[in-house]
Amino acid sequence: MITLNVILELLDLAEEQMTLVSVRQSKRAKRLIFKASISNGYEIVLPNFYDDKWVIETIIKRKIKIENQIAQIIESRMELKPVSITLPPTKETWPVIYGTLKKDALGNIVEANGRLELADKYDDVFWGPTILQNWLHIKATEYLPKRLDMVSKKLGLPYNKVTIKRQKTRWGSCSIRRNINLNRNLMLMPGDVIDYILHHELVHLKLLNHSSKFWSELEEVFPGYKNSVMRLHHFERNELPKWAIV
Repeated sequence: MITLNVILELLDLAEEQMTLVSVRQSKRAKRLIFKASISNGYEIVLPNFYDDKWVIETIIKRKIKIENQIAQIIESRMELKPVSITLPPTKETWPVIYGTLKKDALGNIVEANGRLELADKYDDVFWGPTILQNWLHIKATEYLPKRLDMVSKKLGLPYNKVTIKRQKTRWGSCSIRRNINLNRNLMLMPGDVIDYILHHELVHLKLLNHSSKFWSELEEVFPGYKNSVMRLHHFERNELPKWAIV
C-alpha cells in the first residue's frame, strides 16, 4: 500500500518541502494525478485501484519535475509574504513584520514605528495577502481621489464621483454618468503611470470612446502619454507583486 511516508522516502525531499506533500485516494480517479497549487501544496491522488510497483515507478520517473514544482510553490508562497512594501506615489516604504498581532486583533494590521505589523495565520497562505490588500485599499482611498480631484480641476473636467475598486483587468473606467472607477493597485505604480490613467479617464468625460480625436485630446493634456502606456504594460507583466493580485 502506498502511503505518504513511502512517497516522501522516494522523493527524498528537504524538510521544508516534505510538509507541502500530501497523498489521498479517490474513487473517481482513473489514473495517478499530480496537483500543484499555492494554496494546497503538492497533492498526489491515487486511483481506487492501483498497482504499488506502477505508482512507485511513475513517481520515480517524475521525481525531478515534482521537485521543481514544489520549489515553485515555495517561491510563490514567499512572494505572498513580502518583507517590505513600497508605494511609489507617496514615496513610502513599509517593512512588514508578521506574527506580532493576535489573529483576532481588530483590523489584523497596524502601522507602528514606520512598519506594518500583522497577525500571521500559518495554515492559510492567503491570510497575509488578504490583510495587505485591505490595507492597500485604504491607502488608495486616501490618495487616489485627492490626486484625481487635482487633475480634474487642472483640466476643468468635473466628474460626479470616484470609486476605488479591486479590478483585475482594468486600471480605470468612466461611465456615461460621469462616475470614475480606479484600481487600487495603482498605488503600486509610478506617479506618471497613475497620472496617465487619471488623465485618460477624465478625457473620457469629453469623449466616451477611443477615437483618434480622443487620443489627440489626451496627447494635448498629457504629452508623451505613450511612454507612460509602455511603463504601464511593463509593470503589468513584470512588477506587480503576487500578494496584491491573488
